[in-house]
Amino acid sequence: MRGEPLVARSSIASLLWCFVILLPVLGQAAEERGNPAARLLPGDSASEHWEFTARVESGHLLFVEFLITNIGLGEHNAAAAWHLVTPEGKTHRTTNGRSASKWTLSSDHLRLKIGSSLLDLHSPTYQLHMDKKSMRVNLQFRPDAQAVWSEKAVPAGYALDLLAAAVPVEGTIWVKGMATPLTVKGTVAATHSWTNEAGSSLIRRRVEFFSLQEQNPFYGVEFTTPNGTRAKWVVVKPNGSKMYDSSMVEWTLAGRAKEPRERGYEVPATVRMKNAQLEGKAQLERVLLRVDPFLDIPRPFRFVVSLALDLRPRRVWALSPYTVSFSPATKKQAALQLQGAGVTAVTFLNPMPRTQK
Repeated sequence: MRGEPLVARSSIASLLWCFVILLPVLGQAAEERGNPAARLLPGDSASEHWEFTARVESGHLLFVEFLITNIGLGEHNAAAAWHLVTPEGKTHRTTNGRSASKWTLSSDHLRLKIGSSLLDLHSPTYQLHMDKKSMRVNLQFRPDAQAVWSEKAVPAGYALDLLAAAVPVEGTIWVKGMATPLTVKGTVAATHSWTNEAGSSLIRRRVEFFSLQEQNPFYGVEFTTPNGTRAKWVVVKPNGSKMYDSSMVEWTLAGRAKEPRERGYEVPATVRMKNAQLEGKAQLERVLLRVDPFLDIPRPFRFVVSLALDLRPRRVWALSPYTVSFSPATKKQAALQLQGAGVTAVTFLNPMPRTQK
C-alpha cells in the first residue's frame, strides 16, 4: 500500500493478529454451515477467521490464520498471520493487516487479498499464497468433500466448521537464506469460524489436536469456560467408511510439558480422549512455538486493549505423537488402530486458575 508508513502497517497487522486468537467463535444459526465464504458480519464485535495447520515431508510446519473483524478499527478490517517452523526448530513469522478499504474480497466472498497475503477458497482447490521479502509461500489443497460441524458438541452459540481434517497439500516455501524455493508435499487441516460477539467471559482455553495423517484423519477439540465448564468434540474419518463424531467424550489433561513454565499458561504433557468407541492419547513431546500476541503492540496501547477486552493471551503449538483405537458401532466397519505424529494447539485467552488443569 503505497504512501502508508511501515510503522502504521505493522501496528494494524499486530493488533488484528491479536484478535485472530482472542475471540470466541459465536455462530449465527441462520448462516449456511459448511460454506467457507466470508460473511462480512454486521455486529460491532463481529469477527471470523480461517485457520490452517500444515506439515510437509521436509519437516517444516506452517500455522496460518486469516481474519476479518469489526473490532477496534472500524468495520471489516482484515489480517493474516503466518508462522513457519523449520525442522531445526527455527521460527519465521510475518503478518499483513489492512483497514476495510485497503484489502480486497471477491464478489462471491471466496477470495481474500490482504497486502501480500492471499486466501482463495474457490472449489475444487483452495490456495494459500504469501509473498514478502523475508518469506514466500504457495500452497494448494482440496478440502474434504463435505465440511463437518456440530451444534451440540461445542459451547452454546459457537460456530466451528471443520473444512479439512487432514488432506494432501503441495506447493513451495521459501525464507530468507534459501537459494531457491523448496518444493513441498504434506497434509493440512483447516477450520472456519465466525461470531457477532466478543468476550473473554466465554472462553478461557481451547485445546485442539490434529492428527495430520491422510489415512483415517482424526481431529479433537476441548473448550474450557471461565467457570470451568468444558465442551468436547472428536471426529474420525475412516477411509472408505462412515465418518464418526461425538461430543460424549472424556478429556484428561495430565502433567506438564517440558518447557519454560509461565504460571497460568502451563501446557499439559498428555492429552487423553476416551468414550465407548474411541480411546486416544497424544503426548506433547516438543513445544514448537509459544506466542504472546500482545508483544507486538506498543506498550501503552497494549495496556488499553488488555484492560478493555480483559485479555492476557498466549498461543502454543506442540509436536504430539499419538495413538488412537477406534471401534465402530457397526460390524460393517473394521476397527482402527491409528498412530503417528500430530500437532496440539493450545490457546489461552486468559491464564488458568490454580484450581483448573
